[in-house]
Amino acid sequence: MATITLEYNARNKLANRIIEVILAMDNVFKVKDHRETNNSYLTQEAIQDAENGNVVVCDSYVDYLKHTSKYA
Repeated sequence: MATITLEYNARNKLANRIIEVILAMDNVFKVKDHRETNNSYLTQEAIQDAENGNVVVCDSYVDYLKHTSKYA
């Protein structure tokens, strides 16, 4: 069995439709979620967030809770 990895713009309507068609063909294609099968995926995602400045800097644990709490 061959394996491919697709990277696409999730905002692109045509790309989303094509992915939907592929996912609907479960008798032809087997889909693996890389987030579940590949721990390095999460590490790569975290590195990209840091490089893009998508981080929160906190001075203390209490400050962290203020930033992450949905009730803050």
